[in-house]
Amino acid sequence: MTSTKPAPLNRLRQLWRDGRPTFGAIATIPSIQTVQIMARSGIDWIIVDLEHGPIDLGSAHAMITATAGTPCVPMGGLPPTSRGWRKRRWTSARSASTSR
Repeated sequence: MTSTKPAPLNRLRQLWRDGRPTFGAIATIPSIQTVQIMARSGIDWIIVDLEHGPIDLGSAHAMITATAGTPCVPMGGLPPTSRGWRKRRWTSARSASTSR
């Protein structure tokens, strides 16, 4: 049996294509519980902000994973540092979001 609901990222992209508003939040504190509450509140997206908050790679991974089972799309805000740093975090975020 297949689900008729589109994947969260596809749903978000479709809303943008249709010119419809989306609502989200920016998480700047490393709190899995806060992300779970926000993801289940009905927002469309959440940015895990590694640039402006004290969030490390392990916390970001856990926060992104905390959105599993919700239609909320997790995204990462990366600091403007070396390319290697960004690549490590992007790879980790992608693996977390595809494991849902």
